[in-house]
Amino acid sequence: MNLAVGCRVRFAPSPTGPLHLGGARVALFNWLFARRVGGKFILRIEDTDAARSTLEYEAKIMESLRRLGLEWDEGPDIGGPCGPYRQVERHAEYKKAAGGLAAKGITYPCYCSGEELEIERKRMMSRRQAPRYSGKCRALSEEERERKDAEGIRPSTRFIMPEGQTIHVNDEVRGDVAFETSDLGDFIIVRSDGSASFLLASAVDDVLMGITHVIRGEDHLSNTPRQIMIIRAMGNTPPHYAHLPMVLDEEGKKLSKRAGATDILELLGSGHAPEAINTAMAMLGWAGVDGSEPETLESMAKRFDIGAVSRSPARYDLARLESLGARALRKMSTMAFLETIGPLARNAGLDLERGHGQDMDAMAEAVRGGMSGPADAVAQLTQFITMLAPDEMADATLREPESARVTLALIMELSGLEKLDKDSFKTMIESISLKTGVKGKKLYMAARAAATGRTSGPKLADLYCILGPQAIAARLEKTANDYGMK
Repeated sequence: MNLAVGCRVRFAPSPTGPLHLGGARVALFNWLFARRVGGKFILRIEDTDAARSTLEYEAKIMESLRRLGLEWDEGPDIGGPCGPYRQVERHAEYKKAAGGLAAKGITYPCYCSGEELEIERKRMMSRRQAPRYSGKCRALSEEERERKDAEGIRPSTRFIMPEGQTIHVNDEVRGDVAFETSDLGDFIIVRSDGSASFLLASAVDDVLMGITHVIRGEDHLSNTPRQIMIIRAMGNTPPHYAHLPMVLDEEGKKLSKRAGATDILELLGSGHAPEAINTAMAMLGWAGVDGSEPETLESMAKRFDIGAVSRSPARYDLARLESLGARALRKMSTMAFLETIGPLARNAGLDLERGHGQDMDAMAEAVRGGMSGPADAVAQLTQFITMLAPDEMADATLREPESARVTLALIMELSGLEKLDKDSFKTMIESISLKTGVKGKKLYMAARAAATGRTSGPKLADLYCILGPQAIAARLEKTANDYGMK
C-alpha cells in the first residue's frame, strides 16, 4: 500500500446504535494504520439515516472509542480543517456534487416506487440473476418526465453506470477484485426526499476530507466500485481500499449480540480492560499479535501491517478475551484493578469502595492470581464480602456427615484465636484433620462450603486469614445452625 506522507483515514460510524465489537475493530485498524505511518485518524458521523440516528448513540460511540484509547485527530466534537464532520450538516456539499454530476449528463431522475423496485428485485432473483435496476427510467422522454412531475411524483436521482466496463479494486487485503458494470446497474445517489444516499455522501466526503485510505468491513466491498465511479466522475482519484474480513461468532455465524456482550461499553462495564479488548480485536484477522499478553495500542501500532490482514473470516473467541482480561487485570495496581471491575461488582451488588471496614487491598491481591477473568474475580471477591446461600454442590457437601464434624471442630479451634496467618492456618487444618479423621479434598471442601456457600473460590488460607477468626466463626455458626449440625 502507498504509505505517502499525508495519509488520512477515517472511521465513519452511523449513530443508529451503540458501538459493537465489529465496528470497533474497524476503528482500531484505522487508528493503528494511521499511527504506524504518522497519518491522521478522522472520526466522521454518517447520520444520513435521520429516522434512526440519534445524538445519544453518537455520544456512546465517542465514549466507547475514548475509553479504548482510540482518540481522533479531527471530528465533530473537536473540529478540523475539513469539517463539519456530521453528514447531516453537509447537505450543501452533496447537493453541489449531485448538481455537478447532473450537468455532466451522467444522472437521471427515477420515478419508480419502492413497491415497483421490490417487484423487479424479486423477479430477477427468481431468475437467479443478481438484483440490479433495469434502467427503465433512463429511457423516459422529457414529456414523460414532465407528466410524472405534474402528477406530484418526487423522483430519486440515479447515477448512470456505463455498460461493458470492468472496475478493478486493488484491495490491500483481498487483492485485485473485478466488478462488471453490467452487473451493477444504475444506482441511487439522491433519494426522493432530496437527501444524499450513502454512496454519494461517503464518496463526496472522502474526496473533500482528503481521505487517502479507506479501511472498512468487507460488507462494503460491493459499494466500492460504485463509489469509485462517483469519485472519478467528480474528476478525482479514488483512495486506496482495504476491506477487512467478516467477524464470526463461536458458531461460525455472523457476529451478533447473541455471541455475547459485544457492545464495547458492556465489555468495559464487565471488567475487561481496554488493552485486553484492543488486543482481542487486533487478533480478528491480523496475525501480528499472538495473544499471549494484552498489548498497548502504541506497541501494536509500531508493527501494524494492513497487508498482513487475512481475507478469511475472523472468529470472535470470548474465552480468549476472558484470558486477556485476566492478564491485564493482574498487571494493574490494586486501585486500578478495583476500579476496572467496579461496575461489574456493583451490578452483582458489591461495594468495593474503600473505607467500609474490609481490607479490599488484601482481598484483591488474593483473587488476582487465580482468577480466570473479570467475572471470576468478582465471584471470588463476593465470597470475602458476603456469606452466600449454598449452591447445589455446596449444599450436597454440607449434608455429608464429615462436613458437620469439620465445621464444629473449626468453630472450636477458631474460638481460641485472635488472628490467623498462613502458618497458624496450616497448623489449625492439620489439627482439624487429626481430630475428625477427614483429610484432603473432603476437608477443604467442607471448610470452604461452610464458610462461603461454595466449593471453589479463592485460596482457603487467604479467605480465613483475611476475614479473621471471628468473622469466619460467625459464618460457620450460621451454617451449623442452618444444617442442624449441633
